[in-house]
Amino acid sequence: MEIYALKGLNGDVKIIDTFQSVVWNMQFFDVSDFELVVPGTADNFATLTKGTMLVRGTDIHVDPEDPTKVTYKNVMQVRDRILTFDIEEGWVLTVTGPGLKKIVGKRIVWQQTNLSGTAENAIRQVITENIISPTDPARVIPNFTLAPAKGYTETIEAQLFSENIADWTKKTCELYGYGWDVYIENGKYVFELTKGTDRSFDQSDVTPVVFSMEYDNLISAGYEEITEDTFNAALIGGEGEGTDQITESIGTASGLARSEGFIDASQVSSNGAIITLETYKEMLINYGASEMVKKQDKEKLSGEINHNGMYKLDRDYFLGDMVQLKTEFYDAKSRITELIYSEDENGSVTLPTFGTWTDE
Repeated sequence: MEIYALKGLNGDVKIIDTFQSVVWNMQFFDVSDFELVVPGTADNFATLTKGTMLVRGTDIHVDPEDPTKVTYKNVMQVRDRILTFDIEEGWVLTVTGPGLKKIVGKRIVWQQTNLSGTAENAIRQVITENIISPTDPARVIPNFTLAPAKGYTETIEAQLFSENIADWTKKTCELYGYGWDVYIENGKYVFELTKGTDRSFDQSDVTPVVFSMEYDNLISAGYEEITEDTFNAALIGGEGEGTDQITESIGTASGLARSEGFIDASQVSSNGAIITLETYKEMLINYGASEMVKKQDKEKLSGEINHNGMYKLDRDYFLGDMVQLKTEFYDAKSRITELIYSEDENGSVTLPTFGTWTDE
């Protein structure tokens, strides 16, 4: 694998042709990150400075119809550097940092914002008002733009103030099943929402992708179920005090399976009755749902995919897709929420992490 160092957005690149190991951790909902270990040469130390953007050769895409249109995906940015020396290895430079989605985390929601309509438009509104064209020119992130809207129809009623935009985007995308990305195209940072493709047995539009030991394309697999002090039903408290407090509730579990909790949403404002009570209650429900995501039991699947199997990453399946998993313990569909690519002197490995599985 080849790694290129990008100096700015103008396409100037320099190849990093020798490295000891590399880990590219690509996330669907969260911010990606990486680790690169290279010989500690003066050239590498001068090249891999803080802020330098790195991209794998496999993530550079040239438009065949317009060679001047170049897209850089899964771009990482150097943040931390550690230079060490020992008598056997000599000088070794380790650089780590986040993916470009971290840029969005440089901004917060600067003023109270009411969101109503589709969740996609709400996310685009927050990005536009706080990154692309905020009222204060100092808050503009230059060369930042939005990809064309996808037309997703899920709706939202929410009120924001002071939220870190990367954290809020992650939380919102997890709630609605969207992925998000920031990549470079034609000298600009491009923000894009995605949904992934359903490649499970539950659909007939595309050929299913099935990972299984039976098909020799799943080398190893794991399952984790972590139960904490969580709740699956909640009373949400909004404005007011005592019997005058406006409340709503979420959660349908009953009996012994029901675990209740309280979510304080008093910071959600009705703006002095500018909005209707119905809209305000929808805001409370939306806020409560996003907070209760943090209170759910954690469940995930993991595995090592056979590179020489029938399916090829970024050809037959992609980060964010729903695929079918078959083992002796489960036959279920799950979303690929994370892809960790690692390479060292022993070869390369791709380790996917799958979200909560379902056998529905």
